[in-house]
Amino acid sequence: MLMLVWLIAGVNAASGAGDDCGAQQACQDANDVGTAIGAGLIVFLWAAGAVILGVIWLVTNSRSAAREARRRPPDTW
Repeated sequence: MLMLVWLIAGVNAASGAGDDCGAQQACQDANDVGTAIGAGLIVFLWAAGAVILGVIWLVTNSRSAAREARRRPPDTW
């Protein structure tokens, strides 16, 4: 949720920054490119964090599942 708020706030803040350019199309285009790069970076960090947390969860969850399997006696003796 925090990443989504960060993305929306960043794009919203950058959308009005091109108003200082006036009629210069190159300046407005540069502002748009910078906004796209910033938004892409936020999405990349979001995805990288999700992958890292997912791997950590898988590693810790598989260990606890293996321990639980060793604690239980077999179904048939």
